[in-house]
Amino acid sequence: MSEYLANWGEFIGGIAVVISLVYVGLQIRATVAQSKLDSYTKSTELWAQFTSAVAADSDTWNIFHQGTQDYESLEHAERSRFGFLIAMYFGIIDTIMTHEQAGIYPSPETHQRALDQAYAVFTMPGVQQWFSRSKGRIFAPSVEAYLVDRQDKEGGQP
Repeated sequence: MSEYLANWGEFIGGIAVVISLVYVGLQIRATVAQSKLDSYTKSTELWAQFTSAVAADSDTWNIFHQGTQDYESLEHAERSRFGFLIAMYFGIIDTIMTHEQAGIYPSPETHQRALDQAYAVFTMPGVQQWFSRSKGRIFAPSVEAYLVDRQDKEGGQP
């Protein structure tokens, strides 16, 4: 009888271990999903902060807009301000690229739309003027490599 109970005890213990492992697996899956959501939310917050910084103040908007069209026409202080803004913009792109490499985005379209927009901004005349002065010192090497490689492939056209 005691052997019978021992066998049942082992069987029930084995089932409890399996149930525990399934539960831990589900918890890990939920944690990973929440982490991805938090990272995606962070990207959205970065865009909102950038948009707010540029659009909320007419001077900042004018500097950003004029800088993308003709960087050389900006005053020295405006060039500095534009440099911070455009570096912030491409810093967000770096975050998006990093999140994509980590598998954060549920759809590759989200990532590609951001890259297409970044390329459109990068190829604007004023941004090209800014980049020629700042090359290699302003934003992440991965972003720079992507944008320059794409520009080379597309012949410099947006």
